[in-house]
Amino acid sequence: MDLKMGRCILSTKRIFPATPPRSVTTTRLSIADATVARFTPCGAIWFFDKTEGIDANDLAAFNVLESALSETLDEYPHYAGQLQWATREHVEGTNNPRCVGRPIVTYGSSSDPGLELVVVEDERELCTLVPSLAERATSKRLWNASALSQSEFLPGTTLAFSSLGEFMGLPGASAQLTAFKCGGFAVSLKLTHCLSDATCLMEFIKCWADRSRRVTNTTTLGASARPKALFDPALLDAHANLDPKASVPDAERVRRARSLPMHRFDWWATGAPGYPSWATASSDATKPPPEELSQTELSPSMDPPWPTWDLGAAVEHMQIRFSKSEVEKIKNAAMSTLPSDFQGERVSRQDALLAHLWILVNRARQLENVQDQVYMNISLGIRSRVSPPLPDSFVGSPLLLGHINKTESDAATATVGAVALAIRRMLSQFTSQAVSDYLYEAAQEVSPQRLWQAFLGSRHVIVTSWARSQAYEVDFFGTRLARYVQTHMPHMDGIL
Repeated sequence: MDLKMGRCILSTKRIFPATPPRSVTTTRLSIADATVARFTPCGAIWFFDKTEGIDANDLAAFNVLESALSETLDEYPHYAGQLQWATREHVEGTNNPRCVGRPIVTYGSSSDPGLELVVVEDERELCTLVPSLAERATSKRLWNASALSQSEFLPGTTLAFSSLGEFMGLPGASAQLTAFKCGGFAVSLKLTHCLSDATCLMEFIKCWADRSRRVTNTTTLGASARPKALFDPALLDAHANLDPKASVPDAERVRRARSLPMHRFDWWATGAPGYPSWATASSDATKPPPEELSQTELSPSMDPPWPTWDLGAAVEHMQIRFSKSEVEKIKNAAMSTLPSDFQGERVSRQDALLAHLWILVNRARQLENVQDQVYMNISLGIRSRVSPPLPDSFVGSPLLLGHINKTESDAATATVGAVALAIRRMLSQFTSQAVSDYLYEAAQEVSPQRLWQAFLGSRHVIVTSWARSQAYEVDFFGTRLARYVQTHMPHMDGIL
């Protein structure tokens, strides 16, 4: 019991598929999955007000959610399985013979760690923690959410690969149910990132919510059938067009991949200025043996700019709500300030909004008179960028990070149109061929966890968009929109 916060953990248990798999299966995760293995876990928290007929303080409500979660794992049985690193035996005879840093998941075994479910009772009223939708649209359009501690509503479970060398016996997925004094509740998910990106997380929780509504007979009439989860990482790897008979990589494909606007910061560069000692243990876990590494030529990379990232700096979590009309005005401003040679080119509302925010961030950082480069790093899902495209129901974490850059002074004084155009032109470079080349080159890397495609601190911003995810429409009991949805992002300088 956390007496200070009035919180009590009622139970912690491991959840397994309602219908256990008939056999033990080991699946190699995709090339793209491997590159994000050391990312912060993918997660989110959904807060719901008390609704008629549903009181979270009645354990029957959470029993329904637990039962529905177990049924959901029937579609995602590997979420109850064991993550670990591949050995040579696991990749023998495949198109991608590299095993170092290649994650695999084994499920259907009696030793599976399961998905950890934590149930918490919280004596606070939900309205004292989170402003309502109406408040955030009016009086609290600018909301300092720093006081809302994510860790209280996300499971404290240590997940596999939290440090790359720690995984045996640890789950790759976890969830928490929190009941508030008022009868409202929160549902959260947290998964090792190589198992799920935001799109996959949304598909999972929608499946969970659907099954919950079926149990309570509150399924919305006319609701369209949800596509079944598609867990087949090889479908994505096939787009790399690897040739198992090739003795050397295709130099032209490698060149094209390395010319894409993506960072290649080296986690293994222990001699880089400001290198943090805490990074060593995790990096060492997916390095080849020393005798092999000494004979290996590493791909081109850059030292991470550690001195520009003060990890001890105070960080606040601010939320700004833009109205539809405001976003439209920003988009119109971008269109009217496009560079003269590009008048008439189209940029999206999101391009314009991100451009507007990045300019303001650089001004706030007082960089108008500095000539160093600054960067906006944008997460890109690649399901729709391969040809033929993969559906949203494709399970995994198929993403990469591209960037735009300008000198600090230019980034602080540029027009919204110029920056929005830079974003649009960067995104347009990631064609199906470019993504294929990227996957091909990533497959050649000595370890997929060596390179980081982004950075944080005073010269970088990282953007992950949940636009059009319909996160607020997740509904477990056929009632109403969520009061609030909080994506799981660490409080660090540079996250937008």
